[in-house]
Amino acid sequence: MADCRREESEDVQEGLATYFERCAELVRQYADVIEQRYARPALALWIRSFKEKPITMTFIAILSILSVLPVLSFVGVSIFVVSSIVFLAAVSAITACVVTESIIVSIGICTLCSLVLVAVLATVFFLSAYSVLRFLLLVRSNGRSGLKEWAMETRQHLLPVRGVEEEESPDGPDVATQYHISDYASQTDD
Repeated sequence: MADCRREESEDVQEGLATYFERCAELVRQYADVIEQRYARPALALWIRSFKEKPITMTFIAILSILSVLPVLSFVGVSIFVVSSIVFLAAVSAITACVVTESIIVSIGICTLCSLVLVAVLATVFFLSAYSVLRFLLLVRSNGRSGLKEWAMETRQHLLPVRGVEEEESPDGPDVATQYHISDYASQTDD
C-alpha cells in the first residue's frame, strides 16, 4: 500500500517536473525573441548614438534616470486616485441601495400594519352590522323570544364551543356521572 502511494507520488512529481520544464522552455523562447528583436537592436542603437553624439546622449541618459521617479510617482498616484474613486463610488452605490431598500421595506411594513388595522375594523363593523340585522329580523319575526334566540346565536358564534374534554376535571369524570342513561335505553338492554 505504501509502495503504491510512493509510486503515485513519484509519478505526480515527474509530471510536475515535465510540465515545469516545458513552461521554462517556453519562457526562454519568448525571452530569446524579445532579446533578439528588441533589446539587442535598441542597445546597439544606444551605443552607436553615444559614440556619434556623446553630449546629447549623456543629457538624455541623465534626464531618463531623473524622470523615472516622477513618472512612476505620477502613475502610482493616478492609479491610487482612480481606485479610490471607484471604491468610493461602489461604497456610495451600496449605501444608496441599502438606504433605499430600508425605506421601501419600512413603507411596506407600515402599509401591512395599516391593512391589519383596517381588516380588524372592517371585520368588527361587518360582524356588528350582521348581529344588529340578525337581532332586528329575529325580534320582528319572533317578538320577545327573538331576543333570547339572538343571544344564544351570538354566544354560539362569538364564544368557542367547549368539548367534553375541556369540561372534564383533572382526575377525569366518572363515566356514570358524565353521561345520563335514559330509561328507554336501560329497558331495551334487558
